[in-house]
Amino acid sequence: MRYLLILVFLSQLGCKSSSDKNALRNKVTGNWFFVYPDEILSTKRQEKVYAAIQDSLVTGKGVKLVSFLENGTFIQWDSTILKGKWGILDDKQVVVNGAGKGFENFKAVYQGTTDKEMILTEVLNADGEKIKINWHLKKITSGKAAQLFDPENNKWRNTYTANESDEEIKKRLSKMLAYYSIYFKLVSEESSYFMPVRILLPLRFYQHAIGMNEFDEKHRFVSLFQSSVQAKKAYDILKVLVNNSTYNYSKMDSYSLEYSYMLEKLSEDIVK
Repeated sequence: MRYLLILVFLSQLGCKSSSDKNALRNKVTGNWFFVYPDEILSTKRQEKVYAAIQDSLVTGKGVKLVSFLENGTFIQWDSTILKGKWGILDDKQVVVNGAGKGFENFKAVYQGTTDKEMILTEVLNADGEKIKINWHLKKITSGKAAQLFDPENNKWRNTYTANESDEEIKKRLSKMLAYYSIYFKLVSEESSYFMPVRILLPLRFYQHAIGMNEFDEKHRFVSLFQSSVQAKKAYDILKVLVNNSTYNYSKMDSYSLEYSYMLEKLSEDIVK
């Protein structure tokens, strides 16, 4: 009888553990925006170590769009689309593997969700110190921002296998500009900073203005096209558009919001 009770207890414990994992999995599943890291540092040495790794840490995950799909696929919508696997371990740990920079081997403890955000705590081993980071993520469920995760709105990322006409290039550039207009609108609402590295277009961002970087065959923008010749054609089309634009939204609340409106107008103008 005693052993029977133990078996029943273990069976109930297993069911509860499975139920807890499923509940947590449901909370994590969805589209998210990595807003910012909140470091927890207890010593001067930890502060020094964190200062040395902060830039690379934020570059890897900051203001990045990701999806935790119900089927266990993890996507980061950055550059070319990168996919990996995610799951739940030990009821509270969210793990991601093989999903590109920042998410090759990501492990974080789920701390909870509210209507506005989810917090995941990552512990980094750096220079002999354990650095604890609370990542704040915003769930995206509706509105224009939800379009950022739509596969149809990300088809411009696919490398074309044939030469594109000028009109085809303009249409693709228009979709890219429109995409990043929505992205900057999201950044303006949720973040106090933005990262130019998140933008696949060869653009340069100034105070109250947008310009062009020099053409670089190693830029990620080039990888979207069938050849560097096609990429240069697209670059030249975009350069004429940007250099001729006179939009000024300097009275907006933030640079990110200004860029959003500028990119939206450029998206419209390029296909006129």
